[in-house]
Amino acid sequence: MDSVQMGAGDPGSKHPGLAFPRKGRRYPLLLQQRLRAMLLCPSILIALLTVVLVILSPPGIEAYRPYIVAAAIGGWSVAGLTLWFGLRAFARCRADGLWLQLPFYRVIIPYRDIQSTRLAQFGRQFPPENERWSRRHFLEPLFFSTVVVVELRELPAPRRQLSLWMSHYLLSPLTPGFMLPVRDWLSIHGELDEYRSRSYFPG
Repeated sequence: MDSVQMGAGDPGSKHPGLAFPRKGRRYPLLLQQRLRAMLLCPSILIALLTVVLVILSPPGIEAYRPYIVAAAIGGWSVAGLTLWFGLRAFARCRADGLWLQLPFYRVIIPYRDIQSTRLAQFGRQFPPENERWSRRHFLEPLFFSTVVVVELRELPAPRRQLSLWMSHYLLSPLTPGFMLPVRDWLSIHGELDEYRSRSYFPG
């Protein structure tokens, strides 16, 4: 796969003052943002309440202290993980390709492997009536959101392998490719098209 070099250090740039940045903005993925919105405040509240109980030690609490400590550890752990997921889940255009960064996995898509990009509605890709109640409740704010669909010639790894590391809602259900559910979909769509054109015509 091709690796594209561009930006301020590009020796072939004809206009140094207008050099294209080597990396674009970070666009947080809405799936992880939704997870954080659902879990962060409740987990912090549980953790704080249990810490207060341990510190105050009201009468009769000693028998339940191990469970309260475990709840406090669990609450802080969930809060930390949701924050981590929110910070480490984003899409970003870079010189060597489109980066799809996930908490424990990264996919780098060279621009020349991208066949096309298009805009779609999340709910048309994943109809609400086809989802279980629990998933439908989680995805409810996203069904009417616009996503950027990045269509590829082929996926960089088998779909089943990718599903081990990322939500299947990031994989295009109809064609080989990825879906980018981000808040500023118009900006990333334009930025992605610009980086793709620069990769073909770096000068």
